[in-house]
Amino acid sequence: MCRLLHVADVHLGAPFGGFGREADARGREVLQAFRGLPDVAVDAGADAVVFAGDVFDGPHPPEAIVIAVREAVRRFLDRSIPVFAVPGNHDARALNPDLYSKAFEGATVFSEPRLGAPRTARVGETDLHVYGFAYDAAEARDPLAGFERSVADGIHVVLLHGSVPGAPHWDAGSSLSVSWDDLASLAVDYIALGDLHRFRSGDELEGLPACYPGSFAAVDWTERGLRGPALVELEPGCAPVITRLSSGVREVAEPVAIDVSGYETDLEVVDHVVHRLESAYPIVILEGEPSFPLDAEVISGALEERYGAASVVDRSRFFAVERLEEIAAQNTVAGHVARLGLEAVGAATSSDEREAAEQGLRIALRAMEVS
Repeated sequence: MCRLLHVADVHLGAPFGGFGREADARGREVLQAFRGLPDVAVDAGADAVVFAGDVFDGPHPPEAIVIAVREAVRRFLDRSIPVFAVPGNHDARALNPDLYSKAFEGATVFSEPRLGAPRTARVGETDLHVYGFAYDAAEARDPLAGFERSVADGIHVVLLHGSVPGAPHWDAGSSLSVSWDDLASLAVDYIALGDLHRFRSGDELEGLPACYPGSFAAVDWTERGLRGPALVELEPGCAPVITRLSSGVREVAEPVAIDVSGYETDLEVVDHVVHRLESAYPIVILEGEPSFPLDAEVISGALEERYGAASVVDRSRFFAVERLEEIAAQNTVAGHVARLGLEAVGAATSSDEREAAEQGLRIALRAMEVS
Protein backbone atom coordinates (compact mmCIF):
# COMPACT_ATOMS: atom_id res chain seq x y z
CA MET A 1 0.00 0.00 0.00
CA CYS A 2 1.06 3.60 -0.63
CA ARG A 3 -0.27 6.78 0.96
CA LEU A 4 -0.12 9.96 -1.08
CA LEU A 5 -0.59 13.49 0.18
CA HIS A 6 -2.30 15.16 -2.79
CA VAL A 7 -2.07 18.98 -2.78
CA ALA A 8 -3.39 21.35 -5.43
CA ASP A 9 -4.29 25.00 -6.01
CA VAL A 10 -2.54 26.55 -3.02
CA HIS A 11 -2.24 29.93 -4.79
CA LEU A 12 0.56 31.28 -2.65
CA GLY A 13 0.78 35.02 -3.14
CA ALA A 14 -2.91 35.45 -3.97
CA PRO A 15 -4.22 38.94 -3.10
CA PHE A 16 -7.33 37.71 -1.22
CA GLY A 17 -8.87 41.08 -2.01
CA GLY A 18 -12.40 40.00 -1.14
CA PHE A 19 -11.37 39.58 2.50
CA GLY A 20 -10.85 43.31 2.99
CA ARG A 21 -8.50 44.25 5.78
CA GLU A 22 -7.92 40.54 6.45
CA ALA A 23 -6.32 40.07 3.03
CA ASP A 24 -2.67 40.38 4.08
CA ALA A 25 -3.18 38.33 7.23
CA ARG A 26 -4.92 35.62 5.21
CA GLY A 27 -2.01 35.46 2.78
CA ARG A 28 0.38 34.94 5.71
CA GLU A 29 -1.94 32.32 7.21
CA VAL A 30 -2.02 30.32 3.97
CA LEU A 31 1.77 30.45 3.67
CA GLN A 32 2.17 29.31 7.27
CA ALA A 33 -0.21 26.40 6.67
CA PHE A 34 1.83 25.44 3.60
CA ARG A 35 4.98 25.45 5.70
CA GLY A 36 3.33 22.91 7.97
CA LEU A 37 2.64 20.36 5.21
CA PRO A 38 5.72 18.21 5.97
CA ASP A 39 4.42 17.70 9.50
CA VAL A 40 0.95 16.94 8.13
CA ALA A 41 2.48 14.30 5.87
CA VAL A 42 4.35 12.66 8.72
CA ASP A 43 1.32 12.67 11.01
CA ALA A 44 -0.82 11.14 8.24
CA GLY A 45 1.74 8.47 7.41
CA ALA A 46 2.15 9.72 3.84
CA ASP A 47 4.77 7.94 1.74
CA ALA A 48 4.96 10.65 -0.94
CA VAL A 49 3.47 14.04 -1.81
CA VAL A 50 2.21 15.25 -5.18
CA PHE A 51 1.54 18.88 -6.10
CA ALA A 52 -0.98 19.19 -8.93
CA GLY A 53 -0.24 22.74 -10.04
CA ASP A 54 -1.03 26.34 -9.09
CA VAL A 55 1.13 26.21 -6.00
CA PHE A 56 1.69 29.89 -6.83
CA ASP A 57 -0.98 32.40 -7.76
CA GLY A 58 1.21 33.86 -10.48
CA PRO A 59 4.37 33.05 -12.43
CA HIS A 60 6.58 35.54 -10.57
CA PRO A 61 5.88 35.18 -6.82
CA PRO A 62 7.85 37.15 -4.23
CA GLU A 63 11.26 35.66 -3.46
CA ALA A 64 10.21 35.05 0.14
CA ILE A 65 7.47 32.69 -1.03
CA VAL A 66 9.86 30.78 -3.29
CA ILE A 67 12.25 30.38 -0.36
CA ALA A 68 9.41 29.11 1.87
CA VAL A 69 8.50 26.48 -0.73
CA ARG A 70 12.13 25.40 -1.08
CA GLU A 71 12.34 24.96 2.67
CA ALA A 72 9.13 22.92 2.82
CA VAL A 73 10.45 20.66 0.04
CA ARG A 74 13.71 20.21 1.93
CA ARG A 75 11.79 19.15 5.03
CA PHE A 76 9.82 16.60 3.02
CA LEU A 77 13.01 15.15 1.58
CA ASP A 78 14.76 15.13 4.98
CA ARG A 79 11.91 12.90 6.14
CA SER A 80 12.45 10.58 3.15
CA ILE A 81 9.14 11.67 1.59
CA PRO A 82 9.59 12.04 -2.18
CA VAL A 83 7.98 15.09 -3.80
CA PHE A 84 6.49 15.29 -7.30
CA ALA A 85 5.14 18.48 -8.90
CA VAL A 86 3.64 19.86 -12.10
CA PRO A 87 2.95 23.53 -12.88
CA GLY A 88 -0.63 24.78 -13.27
CA ASN A 89 -2.14 27.49 -15.42
CA HIS A 90 -1.52 30.40 -13.01
CA ASP A 91 2.15 29.47 -12.67
CA ALA A 92 2.62 27.80 -16.06
CA ARG A 93 6.02 26.81 -17.36
CA ALA A 94 5.38 28.94 -20.47
CA LEU A 95 5.10 32.01 -18.21
CA ASN A 96 8.19 31.25 -16.10
CA PRO A 97 10.20 28.18 -17.19
CA ASP A 98 12.44 28.18 -14.11
CA LEU A 99 9.93 28.75 -11.32
CA TYR A 100 9.17 25.15 -10.35
CA SER A 101 12.72 23.87 -10.81
CA LYS A 102 13.92 26.69 -8.56
CA ALA A 103 11.22 26.40 -5.89
CA PHE A 104 11.09 22.59 -5.86
CA GLU A 105 14.83 22.02 -5.75
CA GLY A 106 15.55 18.33 -5.10
CA ALA A 107 12.01 17.25 -5.98
CA THR A 108 10.81 15.63 -9.19
CA VAL A 109 9.41 18.41 -11.36
CA PHE A 110 7.80 17.47 -14.66
CA SER A 111 8.83 20.08 -17.22
CA GLU A 112 8.25 18.26 -20.49
CA PRO A 113 5.11 19.25 -22.45
CA ARG A 114 3.94 15.66 -23.04
CA LEU A 115 3.06 12.72 -20.81
CA GLY A 116 5.93 10.26 -21.10
CA ALA A 117 7.87 7.78 -19.03
CA PRO A 118 7.34 7.78 -15.27
CA ARG A 119 9.66 8.83 -12.49
CA THR A 120 9.90 6.08 -9.90
CA ALA A 121 10.44 6.14 -6.15
CA ARG A 122 10.58 3.25 -3.73
CA VAL A 123 7.98 3.70 -0.99
CA GLY A 124 7.77 0.99 1.64
CA GLU A 125 7.57 -2.35 -0.11
CA THR A 126 6.44 -1.09 -3.48
CA ASP A 127 7.46 1.16 -6.36
CA LEU A 128 5.56 4.37 -6.99
CA HIS A 129 5.55 5.37 -10.66
CA VAL A 130 4.47 8.98 -11.25
CA TYR A 131 3.76 10.46 -14.69
CA GLY A 132 3.36 14.17 -15.33
CA PHE A 133 3.87 17.05 -17.74
CA ALA A 134 3.93 20.84 -17.89
CA TYR A 135 1.09 21.86 -20.17
CA ASP A 136 2.05 24.21 -22.97
CA ALA A 137 -0.48 24.43 -25.79
CA ALA A 138 2.12 25.93 -28.10
CA GLU A 139 4.29 22.82 -27.79
CA ALA A 140 1.74 20.04 -27.32
CA ARG A 141 -1.94 20.71 -27.80
CA ASP A 142 -2.77 17.10 -26.84
CA PRO A 143 -0.13 16.13 -24.25
CA LEU A 144 -1.81 12.79 -23.49
CA ALA A 145 -1.61 11.56 -27.10
CA GLY A 146 0.38 8.36 -27.48
CA PHE A 147 0.71 7.77 -23.74
CA GLU A 148 1.49 4.20 -22.71
CA ARG A 149 1.56 3.10 -19.11
CA SER A 150 4.70 1.31 -18.03
CA VAL A 151 4.40 -2.44 -17.47
CA ALA A 152 6.51 -2.24 -14.31
CA ASP A 153 5.02 -3.61 -11.11
CA GLY A 154 3.90 -1.13 -8.49
CA ILE A 155 1.49 1.77 -8.18
CA HIS A 156 1.00 4.07 -11.16
CA VAL A 157 -0.14 7.68 -10.72
CA VAL A 158 -0.72 10.45 -13.25
CA LEU A 159 -0.24 14.02 -12.00
CA LEU A 160 -2.28 16.44 -14.09
CA HIS A 161 -3.46 20.05 -13.92
CA GLY A 162 -6.48 20.40 -16.15
CA SER A 163 -10.21 20.77 -16.49
CA VAL A 164 -12.86 18.08 -16.99
CA PRO A 165 -16.26 18.47 -18.73
CA GLY A 166 -18.57 20.76 -16.80
CA ALA A 167 -15.80 22.43 -14.78
CA PRO A 168 -15.40 26.23 -14.97
CA HIS A 169 -12.23 26.17 -17.11
CA TRP A 170 -13.52 23.56 -19.56
CA ASP A 171 -12.80 24.89 -23.05
CA ALA A 172 -11.85 28.27 -21.57
CA GLY A 173 -8.41 28.11 -23.13
CA SER A 174 -6.60 29.03 -19.90
CA SER A 175 -5.75 25.44 -19.00
CA LEU A 176 -5.79 21.95 -20.43
CA SER A 177 -9.21 20.40 -21.11
CA VAL A 178 -9.38 16.62 -20.84
CA SER A 179 -12.34 14.39 -21.69
CA TRP A 180 -13.61 11.49 -19.63
CA ASP A 181 -12.38 9.10 -22.32
CA ASP A 182 -8.90 10.69 -22.18
CA LEU A 183 -8.73 10.11 -18.43
CA ALA A 184 -10.10 6.58 -18.62
CA SER A 185 -7.53 5.65 -21.29
CA LEU A 186 -4.68 6.37 -18.87
CA ALA A 187 -5.47 3.09 -17.06
CA VAL A 188 -3.51 4.00 -13.92
CA ASP A 189 -4.21 3.44 -10.24
CA TYR A 190 -4.82 7.12 -9.51
CA ILE A 191 -5.11 10.46 -11.31
CA ALA A 192 -4.07 13.37 -9.08
CA LEU A 193 -5.89 16.39 -10.48
CA GLY A 194 -5.56 20.13 -9.98
CA ASP A 195 -7.38 23.21 -11.33
CA LEU A 196 -10.93 22.81 -10.00
CA HIS A 197 -11.27 24.49 -6.61
CA ARG A 198 -14.12 22.24 -5.44
CA PHE A 199 -13.48 18.75 -4.05
CA ARG A 200 -14.61 16.09 -6.52
CA SER A 201 -14.06 12.34 -6.68
CA GLY A 202 -15.88 9.08 -7.38
CA ASP A 203 -19.21 9.43 -9.16
CA GLU A 204 -18.59 13.14 -9.82
CA LEU A 205 -15.61 12.04 -11.92
CA GLU A 206 -17.41 9.27 -13.80
CA GLY A 207 -16.23 6.66 -11.30
CA LEU A 208 -12.59 7.11 -12.36
CA PRO A 209 -9.80 6.59 -9.80
CA ALA A 210 -9.25 10.34 -9.64
CA CYS A 211 -9.69 13.31 -7.35
CA TYR A 212 -9.65 17.08 -7.21
CA PRO A 213 -8.78 17.92 -3.59
CA GLY A 214 -9.99 21.47 -4.26
CA SER A 215 -8.28 24.67 -3.24
CA PHE A 216 -5.91 24.57 -0.29
CA ALA A 217 -7.73 27.52 1.30
CA ALA A 218 -10.62 29.65 0.12
CA VAL A 219 -9.44 32.38 -2.24
CA ASP A 220 -12.85 34.10 -2.24
CA TRP A 221 -16.29 33.93 -0.61
CA THR A 222 -17.62 31.26 -3.00
CA GLU A 223 -15.18 28.64 -1.68
CA ARG A 224 -16.92 27.56 1.49
CA GLY A 225 -16.37 24.84 4.03
CA LEU A 226 -13.50 22.38 4.41
CA ARG A 227 -10.38 23.16 2.37
CA GLY A 228 -7.06 21.37 2.21
CA PRO A 229 -5.17 18.42 0.74
CA ALA A 230 -6.35 14.85 0.28
CA LEU A 231 -4.76 11.74 1.77
CA VAL A 232 -5.02 8.90 -0.74
CA GLU A 233 -4.46 5.23 0.08
CA LEU A 234 -3.50 3.19 -2.98
CA GLU A 235 -3.10 -0.47 -3.73
CA PRO A 236 -2.57 -1.89 -7.23
CA GLY A 237 -5.89 -2.83 -8.82
CA CYS A 238 -7.98 -1.33 -6.01
CA ALA A 239 -10.07 1.82 -5.88
CA PRO A 240 -8.31 4.67 -4.06
CA VAL A 241 -9.46 5.47 -0.53
CA ILE A 242 -9.58 9.24 -0.20
CA THR A 243 -9.69 11.24 3.03
CA ARG A 244 -10.05 15.00 3.03
CA LEU A 245 -7.77 16.93 5.37
CA SER A 246 -8.06 20.50 6.60
CA SER A 247 -5.36 22.99 5.73
CA GLY A 248 -6.03 24.65 9.08
CA VAL A 249 -6.69 27.99 7.39
CA ARG A 250 -9.89 29.73 8.52
CA GLU A 251 -12.81 28.60 6.41
CA VAL A 252 -15.62 30.56 4.81
CA ALA A 253 -18.82 29.40 6.51
CA GLU A 254 -21.94 28.25 4.71
CA PRO A 255 -24.54 31.06 4.46
CA VAL A 256 -26.77 31.56 7.49
CA ALA A 257 -30.23 33.09 6.98
CA ILE A 258 -31.28 35.39 9.83
CA ASP A 259 -34.85 36.63 10.32
CA VAL A 260 -34.52 40.21 11.54
CA SER A 261 -38.24 40.80 12.06
CA GLY A 262 -39.11 42.40 15.38
CA TYR A 263 -35.72 43.95 16.10
CA GLU A 264 -35.50 47.67 16.68
CA THR A 265 -31.83 48.60 16.11
CA ASP A 266 -28.85 47.45 14.06
CA LEU A 267 -27.00 46.49 17.25
CA GLU A 268 -29.86 44.24 18.33
CA VAL A 269 -29.59 42.49 14.98
CA VAL A 270 -25.81 42.10 15.41
CA ASP A 271 -26.23 40.62 18.89
CA HIS A 272 -28.80 38.18 17.51
CA VAL A 273 -26.63 37.24 14.53
CA VAL A 274 -23.43 36.44 16.43
CA HIS A 275 -25.20 33.81 18.52
CA ARG A 276 -25.90 31.92 15.29
CA LEU A 277 -22.40 32.00 13.85
CA GLU A 278 -19.25 29.94 14.15
CA SER A 279 -15.73 31.33 14.27
CA ALA A 280 -15.21 30.97 10.52
CA TYR A 281 -15.69 33.87 8.14
CA PRO A 282 -19.51 34.26 8.10
CA ILE A 283 -21.93 34.81 5.24
CA VAL A 284 -25.18 36.26 6.60
CA ILE A 285 -28.44 36.65 4.69
CA LEU A 286 -30.83 39.08 6.35
CA GLU A 287 -34.50 38.24 5.84
CA GLY A 288 -37.86 39.32 7.24
CA GLU A 289 -39.36 42.74 7.98
CA PRO A 290 -37.48 44.78 10.58
CA SER A 291 -39.41 47.50 12.34
CA PHE A 292 -36.73 50.13 11.62
CA PRO A 293 -34.60 51.27 8.66
CA LEU A 294 -31.98 48.53 8.95
CA ASP A 295 -28.50 49.45 7.70
CA ALA A 296 -26.70 46.39 6.28
CA GLU A 297 -23.40 48.28 6.12
CA VAL A 298 -23.46 48.92 9.85
CA ILE A 299 -24.18 45.25 10.51
CA SER A 300 -21.43 44.18 8.09
CA GLY A 301 -18.96 46.51 9.79
CA ALA A 302 -19.82 45.14 13.23
CA LEU A 303 -19.35 41.56 12.04
CA GLU A 304 -16.02 42.47 10.44
CA GLU A 305 -14.87 43.89 13.78
CA ARG A 306 -15.63 40.54 15.41
CA TYR A 307 -14.66 38.05 12.69
CA GLY A 308 -12.12 39.98 10.64
CA ALA A 309 -14.14 39.61 7.44
CA ALA A 310 -17.81 38.96 6.76
CA SER A 311 -20.31 39.02 3.91
CA VAL A 312 -23.81 40.40 4.52
CA VAL A 313 -26.61 40.05 1.97
CA ASP A 314 -29.65 42.19 2.77
CA ARG A 315 -32.86 40.56 1.58
CA SER A 316 -35.01 42.02 4.31
CA ARG A 317 -38.03 44.14 3.52
CA PHE A 318 -37.75 47.56 5.13
CA PHE A 319 -41.52 47.96 4.81
CA ALA A 320 -44.40 45.56 4.61
CA VAL A 321 -46.28 45.78 1.32
CA GLU A 322 -49.21 47.52 3.02
CA ARG A 323 -46.92 50.22 4.43
CA LEU A 324 -45.26 50.77 1.04
CA GLU A 325 -48.64 51.21 -0.61
CA GLU A 326 -49.61 53.68 2.13
CA ILE A 327 -46.46 55.73 1.50
CA ALA A 328 -46.98 55.56 -2.27
CA ALA A 329 -50.46 57.07 -1.84
CA GLN A 330 -48.98 60.19 -0.24
CA ASN A 331 -48.49 63.38 -2.27
CA THR A 332 -44.89 63.71 -1.08
CA VAL A 333 -41.37 63.13 -2.42
CA ALA A 334 -41.29 59.86 -0.48
CA GLY A 335 -44.61 58.90 -2.05
CA HIS A 336 -43.24 59.59 -5.52
CA VAL A 337 -40.12 57.49 -4.79
CA ALA A 338 -42.30 54.67 -3.44
CA ARG A 339 -44.49 54.71 -6.55
CA LEU A 340 -41.50 54.56 -8.88
CA GLY A 341 -39.95 51.78 -6.80
CA LEU A 342 -43.11 49.69 -6.77
CA GLU A 343 -43.42 50.11 -10.52
CA ALA A 344 -39.87 48.86 -10.96
CA VAL A 345 -40.55 45.88 -8.71
CA GLY A 346 -43.71 45.05 -10.63
CA ALA A 347 -41.93 45.32 -14.00
CA ALA A 348 -39.08 43.00 -12.98
CA THR A 349 -38.79 39.96 -15.25
CA SER A 350 -36.54 37.86 -13.02
CA SER A 351 -35.91 37.26 -9.36
CA ASP A 352 -32.56 39.07 -9.64
CA GLU A 353 -34.21 42.14 -11.16
CA ARG A 354 -36.92 42.11 -8.52
CA GLU A 355 -34.37 41.82 -5.72
CA ALA A 356 -32.34 44.70 -7.17
CA ALA A 357 -35.44 46.89 -7.47
CA GLU A 358 -36.52 46.14 -3.90
CA GLN A 359 -33.01 46.83 -2.64
CA GLY A 360 -32.92 50.17 -4.46
CA LEU A 361 -36.29 51.16 -2.99
CA ARG A 362 -35.16 50.25 0.52
CA ILE A 363 -31.98 52.29 0.18
CA ALA A 364 -33.86 55.32 -1.20
CA LEU A 365 -36.47 55.33 1.57
CA ARG A 366 -33.86 54.69 4.22
CA ALA A 367 -31.84 57.66 2.98
CA MET A 368 -34.99 59.79 3.27
CA GLU A 369 -35.43 58.50 6.83
CA VAL A 370 -38.96 57.35 6.08
CA SER A 371 -40.42 55.18 8.83
